[in-house]
Amino acid sequence: MAKEYLRRIAVCVVGLILYGLGNACGVMAGSVGTNAWNTLSIGLADRLGCSFGAANFSISLIVIVAVVIGKGKIGVGTILNIGIISLFSELWIGLLRLLPASDSGILGVGYSLLGQFIISFSIVIYMRAELGCGPRDGLMVLLGRRLPGIPIGAVKFGIELIVLGIGVLLGAPFGIGTVLVMALQASIFQLVCRLCRFEPRSLRHENVLDTLRRIAGREAP
Repeated sequence: MAKEYLRRIAVCVVGLILYGLGNACGVMAGSVGTNAWNTLSIGLADRLGCSFGAANFSISLIVIVAVVIGKGKIGVGTILNIGIISLFSELWIGLLRLLPASDSGILGVGYSLLGQFIISFSIVIYMRAELGCGPRDGLMVLLGRRLPGIPIGAVKFGIELIVLGIGVLLGAPFGIGTVLVMALQASIFQLVCRLCRFEPRSLRHENVLDTLRRIAGREAP
């Protein structure tokens, strides 16, 4: 059982490291803009004078606290998400700075869309471990349950519109890359799921207590 969980945690970590690369590509998009949550992290980092990774960590921590208060499910993967994505986003940004900057609209859009494809693949990888959603997805699920009359896609879009607006107000860039990602991200994720033969609705995520019980050899009640 312990070996099985080590394998699942390793899969989760690989996905989260890849997610950091997707975030870094979004940052490299520069003035053309990136996805909503990255926009918020960039805006917060600029306003506070901190790194992107530190801003991302702070936002994730605030979101996970909100999920806990709302009695949402927190898994081992949810906790790993906070630290690993923030750390590796910063490391990947440092490495990608060696590549050409997005001094043209085409290159910037390329970075933005590539980042979204990488993020979609990373979500498929870490969700396969079934160790819990990321904080942001956990917030979406929590609000979706509180608003049963609204389609979950609309809930997600509404959250991201608010997040995007705050990021722009904080001074983050907004451009064609932002518009394209907001318009295409659902289709990109659906395409990646088809390519990977992945059905997220079939997953059964565990919370932290379930995982600890099973590692100890005791099934969750």
